[in-house]
Amino acid sequence: MALVGSIDKRDLYDDTEFADDYYALNVNPDLTRQEIEEAKLFSTMAHGVMLVTGRPGQGKDLWAHSYSYLIKRYFSNRKIFLDHKPKSLFGEYTPFTPDFMQAEITKMGKRANIDTETDEEGNFTGSERKQKQKSHQMTEAVRDWLEDGSEGQVLLQNGILVLGELKRWCYNRRPHNPLNVLVGGICSIWRHLDLLIIGVTPQMHEIDQYTFLYYVTHWADCSWSISRPFTTDVKIRRGQYLDSTRGVFGVALKPIVFHVDGKKPRHFLGDKGFFDLYNSKNYTNLQPALRRR
Repeated sequence: MALVGSIDKRDLYDDTEFADDYYALNVNPDLTRQEIEEAKLFSTMAHGVMLVTGRPGQGKDLWAHSYSYLIKRYFSNRKIFLDHKPKSLFGEYTPFTPDFMQAEITKMGKRANIDTETDEEGNFTGSERKQKQKSHQMTEAVRDWLEDGSEGQVLLQNGILVLGELKRWCYNRRPHNPLNVLVGGICSIWRHLDLLIIGVTPQMHEIDQYTFLYYVTHWADCSWSISRPFTTDVKIRRGQYLDSTRGVFGVALKPIVFHVDGKKPRHFLGDKGFFDLYNSKNYTNLQPALRRR
């Protein structure tokens, strides 16, 4: 009791006042009434960890680029990070490539005295025990990098992080890869960072469940529309991933379905379509089937 009594009671509590708009989603001006209504719906999915799946050619990239672009358009002060190069029409973004982040990891390693060299498979060098030790040390280094006021927190706060090739970052056969550890650290505090993370993959069972799948809040499953040309049908389930091996996703609410036409002219894109935001790896698969007579 004497020890407790000697502590200043002011040190036992944190009454820090947040700004009124700290967690606010401020809608950009000059939106149409229809866009404002869509922004209201998007506001329920503007933060979290979104897993985007679908077989090749089903419109995963179309959804990832159109959705991230619209979030930036509808809400103010949202920064976009991409792990690839879009077309110039996409506008301003910050590169978040493996090479760029590997440089950041090297700097973290030097500060924490961690050897960040990797083997041919992309894992930390050394025995399995040594790899686990380095992964644990790197996890702590990432937490320091993301602390309030630190470089990572300032960089990512209120951002939209699009990982177009999620397997490069969170491949479950490379659990001790520094990039995997980095993304796991970011996913674990997405709420604190006010962040939206969009991870795209055709094979969800190849993704590390500990660094990504366990943090998923939205699952967007894409399939190419049979009846609508140039359109992907996106079914979004909100909930929590329960079992990656069996693909079990605990659904909390009724799924939301979006139909995204990639070729439809958009006034805010200068009458170009969402296809013009990026280079599709499967554009030939996205053409509507035409029956010959």
